[in-house]
Amino acid sequence: MKYLFTIIIFLFGIQFSIAQDNPDGPYQEHYDSGELKTEGQYLNKKRSGDWKNYYKNGQISELYYYKSGKRNIEYTSYYKDGILKIKIEKVENIYVTSSFYESGKLFYERQYETGYYKSYYESGSKKIEANYIEGELVGIWKKYYENGEVAWLVNYEDGYRQRAYKNFYENGELKIEGNNFRDKLLGEEKRYLPNNILEWKGNYEEGVFVKTWIKFDEDGNEIKKIKFKSGIAKKAEFADVLKPTIVADGVIERLPIYPGCEDQLSNKTRLKCMNQHVAQFIVKNFNTKTATDLGITGRQKINVIFKINKKGEVTNVNAKSPHSILNQEAIRVIKMLPNVKPGEQRGKQVIMPFAIPIVFNVQ
Repeated sequence: MKYLFTIIIFLFGIQFSIAQDNPDGPYQEHYDSGELKTEGQYLNKKRSGDWKNYYKNGQISELYYYKSGKRNIEYTSYYKDGILKIKIEKVENIYVTSSFYESGKLFYERQYETGYYKSYYESGSKKIEANYIEGELVGIWKKYYENGEVAWLVNYEDGYRQRAYKNFYENGELKIEGNNFRDKLLGEEKRYLPNNILEWKGNYEEGVFVKTWIKFDEDGNEIKKIKFKSGIAKKAEFADVLKPTIVADGVIERLPIYPGCEDQLSNKTRLKCMNQHVAQFIVKNFNTKTATDLGITGRQKINVIFKINKKGEVTNVNAKSPHSILNQEAIRVIKMLPNVKPGEQRGKQVIMPFAIPIVFNVQ
């Protein structure tokens, strides 16, 4: 028999229709302690219409909608005390996401996937201004101090830092200016004291100090020179005088990095690279004899869901298909996937869910 495999990876949030074993009609799920957890309905063995999730205290946690088993983008969630948490709604044919602090104050507002992003301090002052194209940061990312002055201007390209960056003091005066190349410091950087007085000037390569860095006094005279090679000062006495600039990062979410995909900087290219590697891994390791033993032919599909934890390990693997043996084989293979660099949200490592439809034809 011949087999043709097709594997596609979806980041959690992209929904696909999966037939359920539940009968048509109202559906309820309860916590182990008896409180209502989820309620909705099924039509043609697929989720349909309005669905609700609840906290144990009876407060609604989420409101969402399904059509023919596919979840709608519009969505509302609440804190345990009933205060609005997140809302995705359609405004003039554009989906807009709004998130709120527990106080009820606006945290951020953004267009879905492509468009503007604005976030705010809880005081109401503007914090971040940015733009996205298909989920990737582009153009100038701006961060503000709570007093309204600009703190950072950082250029982005396809979701990574590229070209000029500037950092400012709270009074608006320039503090640091330099350049990035493919998310790493490159070329000349200048550092200023208050009143626009140049203090340091030097160069980077691949994010580390190189060549000679010069320190100036308030009159512009050179008062110190430190020579670097590959980020290390040639004289030990200068080892801790300077530290590389940590440029503010506006990327909210970074996908896990699969081994072999380390040079992929954007989420889009990381996902594509991961897709290719996982597809090759499944084709290599999936025991096709399993299908032969079942005597099945034609197109077969196994929907697999799993999580990548904060350590980069694959966990919570589940599979669904018409054949339990195929489910077991899919779970076995996915559990064999190598550890990855874990995903991040707002600079912190997080658990990320994934879904993989494994499709193959037995000819």
